[in-house]
Amino acid sequence: MSTIQPTTRANPKVAVLSCDGYDPEILDKIIDQAAGEAGFPDITGKRILVKPNLLKAAAPEEAVTTHPGFVAAVLRFLWKRGAASIQVGDSPGHQNSRAVGKASGIFQAAMDGGASWVDFVPGEPRHAAGAKLVKSFRLASALDDCDLVVNLPKLKTHRLASYTGAVKNLFGLLPGLAKSSMHLRFSDKIQFGTMLVDLGLSIENSFHFLDGIVAMQGEGPGNGDPFPLGLVFASKDAAALDWVAASTIGYDPRKIPYLRDAMGRGGHALESPGIDTGSYVIEKKRAKGFKLLPYTAQANASLSEIPHYLEPLAMRFLAERPIFNKKRCEGCSACIRICPAEALELGRLKDGKFQVLIDDKACITCYCCHEVCPVGAVSIGKIVWRPGRQRKGK
Repeated sequence: MSTIQPTTRANPKVAVLSCDGYDPEILDKIIDQAAGEAGFPDITGKRILVKPNLLKAAAPEEAVTTHPGFVAAVLRFLWKRGAASIQVGDSPGHQNSRAVGKASGIFQAAMDGGASWVDFVPGEPRHAAGAKLVKSFRLASALDDCDLVVNLPKLKTHRLASYTGAVKNLFGLLPGLAKSSMHLRFSDKIQFGTMLVDLGLSIENSFHFLDGIVAMQGEGPGNGDPFPLGLVFASKDAAALDWVAASTIGYDPRKIPYLRDAMGRGGHALESPGIDTGSYVIEKKRAKGFKLLPYTAQANASLSEIPHYLEPLAMRFLAERPIFNKKRCEGCSACIRICPAEALELGRLKDGKFQVLIDDKACITCYCCHEVCPVGAVSIGKIVWRPGRQRKGK
């Protein structure tokens, strides 16, 4: 049972329940009900790996990470269902997982909940049946010692992928800088999405609870604004869950390449995928006022379709690039450490302020720098193209 469910189950089930906050008593009931409606498996005597979203160090109220109260409720549920052991872990892009876990409250939630913390290191290669681009992945070794992955993503917008949820959260099972190498290998947005779906196919047993109680809108996944969506989603099928969640906040998931690919590979008709949401009707519950991001940075991908001699002119009108705000930059170098293309350098101006320099030719527009900036000094926008380095900040 991979994260992308095949047509043997024609109508994948996605439970969607209202929940206005992280009150333990209420959330315990919601998690239990959602699991029942979505067909949570028997885990008596099973070893469980819980995988929250630990993008970067941030307080729970910022909606950057899975809320610790959500993690705690799932842990209580898993013990109640008979789990033999529970590990909690993730692999942030550039920070230590324990440091992020402590800042977000998730580490303490894991300790209080009787789970153990695991730092991700590469395990044995895992075959991805039906993969298109990547046939095997060296994911976290913790997967080799578990019977079920319980995936706990946060519902957020995403500069590269437009939307991030269950499918995208599994990318964190790639330890450390392996994620950066994937960004470099698959710099085209559609290919990157295809790789994400391939990765999901390499995970045999999983279940997904999506924290949409307080979601992130706007400049996600790391610098957006909290949005009180008030929903919990649950499913065996990561793609179906994301299809419903993305639709709920106002996206057309058919326009999000990796969701379209994931549902298509599951054998579902994109015009009418036949997802069973019970009494939940998306059209009646769609969020109002949720600030979305563009579907994809298609402008950059489309440059490959025009003659080389016209690229400079096209870049003036099409290209979106990271823009570094020297007034906000604190010189922490997080963006430089995570950049898979090594396209960034840190400079110092005469007034003592920091300025990140970007090599426009090297930049692959993966927006990793935008994700990890702790002070919101990186925005995404269209700039006048110049060969070489961008030396004037916004």
